[in-house]
Amino acid sequence: MPPLVSASQPVAALTERHIRILDAAERVFARAGFHAATMQDVAAEASMSPGNLYRYFSSKDAIIEGMTERDRSLIAEDFGKLCPRNGSLLDQLEELGRKHLVHQPREKAVIAVQIWAEAARNPGMARMCADIEGTVIEGLAAAIREAKANGELPPRLDEGRFLMAISMMADGFFCRRAMDPDFDIAAAADTLFTGMRQLSQTMLLPETETQP
Repeated sequence: MPPLVSASQPVAALTERHIRILDAAERVFARAGFHAATMQDVAAEASMSPGNLYRYFSSKDAIIEGMTERDRSLIAEDFGKLCPRNGSLLDQLEELGRKHLVHQPREKAVIAVQIWAEAARNPGMARMCADIEGTVIEGLAAAIREAKANGELPPRLDEGRFLMAISMMADGFFCRRAMDPDFDIAAAADTLFTGMRQLSQTMLLPETETQP
């Protein structure tokens, strides 16, 4: 019997069939929404019987948890590779940003907005969202400190405000992409990454203050 997923589970523990189900669920949830979609819809999209689906995921919530944990693990892997020794940190950030914000299908943005809405009423979902954000912030903060130390970024860069600003910009990009099918992705991405670079040079602490 395949391993049943009923709570957050490491991506390494997911089989090829689990991943196929998660991909099918993403398509269904993007079309119908979490609440309207059923396990039967997911099973049909994955070309399997509902009974067989329940052998892999115990509930719709378990599928959502599996999707969220998969995204968190992939993001953690990518942001864990950030290192000023690999070249310009800002270039690396733009490359990662384009990978996760631009090159992913629009359905990813639609699902992200649904997850955020669900997190407003579901404490478990809110914790998963916080875990993803924490993973991103942790990887970024470590890389930014190293880039400040080697001179690429200003030593007085206000890390906290800079991280908050680019996080909000990325969230806004995702929301606009999800809501507007005619969203100009290329122009918006150029604006976002230009803004990131400008903020990295201007969002400074007063000269009398230092980072904790």
